[in-house]
Amino acid sequence: MTETTEQCVKCGICEIVCPSKLSALRAIDLDRSRSSSKEIVNCTTCNRCVESCPAGIQVTKAIERMRSQMTTKGYNETLHTISTYGSSVVPDRPLKAQPKHCKTAYFAGCLTNFRQRQISDAVIYTLDYLGVDYTRIDEVCCGSPLNRLGRFDLAGKMLEKNLDSLRALGVERVITSCPGCTSTFLEYQEEFEVAHYLDLYDEMGIYSRLVRDDFMATLQYPCHLYRNVSPYTMVVAEKLLKRMCHYVRLPDPESCCGAGGGVRRNDVVLSRCLNARKVAEIQAIQPDVVAVACPQCSVQLSESFTKVEDISVMVARNFGLKPIS
Repeated sequence: MTETTEQCVKCGICEIVCPSKLSALRAIDLDRSRSSSKEIVNCTTCNRCVESCPAGIQVTKAIERMRSQMTTKGYNETLHTISTYGSSVVPDRPLKAQPKHCKTAYFAGCLTNFRQRQISDAVIYTLDYLGVDYTRIDEVCCGSPLNRLGRFDLAGKMLEKNLDSLRALGVERVITSCPGCTSTFLEYQEEFEVAHYLDLYDEMGIYSRLVRDDFMATLQYPCHLYRNVSPYTMVVAEKLLKRMCHYVRLPDPESCCGAGGGVRRNDVVLSRCLNARKVAEIQAIQPDVVAVACPQCSVQLSESFTKVEDISVMVARNFGLKPIS
């Protein structure tokens, strides 16, 4: 991708919309001058600045490049874990993928495989319920956390390991459940078709199969899915929720929860401060369920709410999978 930071008109919109109050203008200038600033660790890579920029400048990419030479405790932890285990989190069990030749593969991602297994259980149950023929591979990290740190070469090597496994099985389409994995597969390879499970559920028209229940839910939009992949995924999410329950939309559902871009590992105070804004917004509605479509959002919001559920879990339960905890 060709960088166009020279086109910045200094309008300041990027700074107005930044959840971390990061000086994106300074970041762009530093990118041009090959300098760096400790301030850039505060970027959640939510891409709201990119979405709002009238000049179309890829501010987030500039910040990621600047991070490539930075060393922090959180970055070192991420690098060590991926280098040691091939995963962004320490595995608590071996994966049992049982690969087979198939045109479709389900790629769960590190956090879903080892910390948010209810999501992969739900997606697997629903794929089986819908009669989708798919395979799993012995996954390693897709490289998303490394891209956020500007370690693009290492990220590319991790992704290529997964691509080799997919090629060997004759896979043509990859179904995902993690927004970071989804955006990484979409941006850094063109060989395989990629679809988040929400896209698949929409494509298969599952709405009429869902049964409405008597509870209220609201929805947090994952930044990497809503802005890095497609806003339409949240249209699908809302359609699913409206079929399953009484859905109430947040005033600002696309605002960042504060978990992404390595901020949660580098600055817990900032991460929780950003999360507090989202929590206040949700509490004003008082939903029975906070629906999400991202394992990272789920972890972040679960610190404040006892009933945070991925939409995949809600759909699977609606289809008869009980219980998922």
